[in-house]
Amino acid sequence: MLTRIAWRNIWRNKGRSAVVVGAMIVGIWALSFGGSFMRSFLTGYIASSIKHETSNGQVHHPEFAKDQDINFTLRNPDSLVQEIEKNPAIKDICERSIVNGMISSSRQATGVEIIGVDPEDESRVTELNSLIIDGAYFTNVSSNPVLVGEKLAEKLKVGIKSKVVLTFQDVDGNITAARFRVAGIIHASSVQINEATAYVIRTDLNTLLGLPGAAHEIAFTTVEGTDDANLTKVLSEQLPDDKIEYWGELSPGLIFMQQWMGASLQMLIVIIMLALAFGIVNTMLMAVLERIRELGVLMALGMSRGRIFIMIMFETIFLSTVGGPLGLIIGYSTVSYLNERGIDLRNYSEGLEAFGYDSILYPSLHAIDYLQIVIGVLVTACLASLYPAWKAIRLEPVQAIHTI
Repeated sequence: MLTRIAWRNIWRNKGRSAVVVGAMIVGIWALSFGGSFMRSFLTGYIASSIKHETSNGQVHHPEFAKDQDINFTLRNPDSLVQEIEKNPAIKDICERSIVNGMISSSRQATGVEIIGVDPEDESRVTELNSLIIDGAYFTNVSSNPVLVGEKLAEKLKVGIKSKVVLTFQDVDGNITAARFRVAGIIHASSVQINEATAYVIRTDLNTLLGLPGAAHEIAFTTVEGTDDANLTKVLSEQLPDDKIEYWGELSPGLIFMQQWMGASLQMLIVIIMLALAFGIVNTMLMAVLERIRELGVLMALGMSRGRIFIMIMFETIFLSTVGGPLGLIIGYSTVSYLNERGIDLRNYSEGLEAFGYDSILYPSLHAIDYLQIVIGVLVTACLASLYPAWKAIRLEPVQAIHTI
């Protein structure tokens, strides 16, 4: 009986009820779109960093990470690779040699991180070949090819097949310089790759370093759904003499980004929920005040204050059940459409890439996120209806009946 009365009550003033339903629809849509848009920044940034920089995990000599001393090479890297590959969670793996040095052209010089890679293995792990925007992936230069970032090429004022000189210390501490030719120019969202990294073939670099067959780093990717943090713990127990870290340890900034984005999303939810709550309080309070005489008559005829309270609560819940699913459908449709098409922010690409973000964003939300949004709106609606319901049960029947 109460549910039937409550349902009819909310449609007695269709315009006012439509405003509340509309507010709920907009609120759920705003939470869905806003949350997915913010998450697209985070997921895109982390995915790009993992794919092109840190990979899912890396292996180093325990002392190498402190100052990247080239003498701290991995012990028998080929055996390490075979041992790591035995884990079924490992997808692809590659070896690298790393040294810090200088890169110079006929017009400019700057500091750079020189990474020696095995082209085929590197393309599987980091998809480095997919970042080439000019030239080729180590194939159009007969000897000593090098790949440089787009910004680095601009700074050096070099193009494809231009000569550059890489200068660094070898294993004996002697200054070594060698001429390379630019085989390809890379464009990446990573500032480090774009501005301060040069990729060469590992055998070329090892020969100059005086470290034939050596590797300073092993990077690996994992199959989808792998807990990278737990995997590195397992591998560390198997290989206690080596330092194995997952992407969160290699780049703590990514963990900070996750936490910061989570806090920002919570703030967005609170702001929208507060706005929605005030709208519901205002609407339901108006509905109560307009029906003071009616509520007084109901109480005079024997309806308990508790049933009056429940009736007002039901009215709010019914409004939520009308607005909630509609808002959820619109929000889900919007997010799904944008996830397929992407949001093009190429007009702001220069600013975004300065912070390492992609210029095409793909919003997405998980099923649990939609459920949390719906529950949040329903809880907000119920809490917002408490004051109007409390106001209703505070009425004295005799005074309410004589209210004009």
